[in-house]
Amino acid sequence: MAITIIKNTKSFDKGFILTPERYNPNRKLRNTTSDDCISLSEIVISVNDIISPKQANKSNNKIIVVNTGDAYEGHIKLSENKEQQWSSNKKVVKPGDVIISRLRPYLRQIAYIDSEIYDNDKNSICAVSTEFYVLRGKGNHSIGFLVPLLLSDRVQAVFANAVEGSQHPRFKEDVLLDIAIPKTLFHLADELSLSVTENVLSIRKYEKAMNGNINIINKYIS
Repeated sequence: MAITIIKNTKSFDKGFILTPERYNPNRKLRNTTSDDCISLSEIVISVNDIISPKQANKSNNKIIVVNTGDAYEGHIKLSENKEQQWSSNKKVVKPGDVIISRLRPYLRQIAYIDSEIYDNDKNSICAVSTEFYVLRGKGNHSIGFLVPLLLSDRVQAVFANAVEGSQHPRFKEDVLLDIAIPKTLFHLADELSLSVTENVLSIRKYEKAMNGNINIINKYIS
């Protein structure tokens, strides 16, 4: 069944953009009663702290680069993440941030930035691809709960219905920041955030143990 949408011309984006994706009703996650929800923009800001290759070369800090392929299902794969040379601008992130790739959301390239990726080097800088939106909490509470929220079926459907472009499908930042969070769910934010950080820590322990085992094998097989 085709989706028919009736719009007043005043509600169109500037330039009278008529692409169907821009007005798909499934590109938004809202509750019928707005008083029962808060929007994502009320609790986070989207950070755009850019570092250029020239700035990186002048820096004495170790710079850990995270590309879109390094983030998946809530965490950054450390085994794939190494200090490397790069030629394009990156976004600087901090522990506690949540990143989500705007490109091809079905790849589920979402991650919580945990302190373990800095490898106990307090002077390290983590720089991620500009394809990521970087979310940072406005208050002192962890926003780790956003990871399972952004990976949830309903929110993933919102992103799928909001992508624009055929070769490099991306969704816009306003789609992300406009996501409505039921207040009943928000009450569980601290509990869910703690679970996310503990789960990521468990993954880190596994990675380190497995890398140690691989190094042992490498000594016997050359």
